[in-house]
Amino acid sequence: MPSAQRKIGLPNINEYEEASASSANDWYAGDLVRLDSSGELVIATAGHILGIALKAASGTASTKIPVDVLTDQDQVSVVCNTTTAESDLGATFDFTFTAGAHVATAGGTTDSYCVAHDSINAVGTDGGRLIVRMLPGALIMR
Repeated sequence: MPSAQRKIGLPNINEYEEASASSANDWYAGDLVRLDSSGELVIATAGHILGIALKAASGTASTKIPVDVLTDQDQVSVVCNTTTAESDLGATFDFTFTAGAHVATAGGTTDSYCVAHDSINAVGTDGGRLIVRMLPGALIMR
């Protein structure tokens, strides 16, 4: 299953050019990505999220990569870095951005907040999935 998957909200798919400094597998399909200062696609960083990559990095500059661009109204399923709990609801989470293995970490302040538990896992599952909305300040509006 991908690191991030849209659950609610209309897909908004646009293509962006891969950064010249990227390497193959800098990110995978389903990872969160952003635009760098040149407007090219790179793996996301805290507080800087454009959307969900629909194709892995190729390692070739200017390759067009489809991205499902997110808004603060979209709901996205993500992996929790620990055991899910009822107390996750309403809590803020930041992401650890590792290619192919993004996880949401409780106690964050910049990236997202939990609106539900993903029904794919029971509450109390270690590494279970959460449904989150991105915080407006974390999104790169393009």
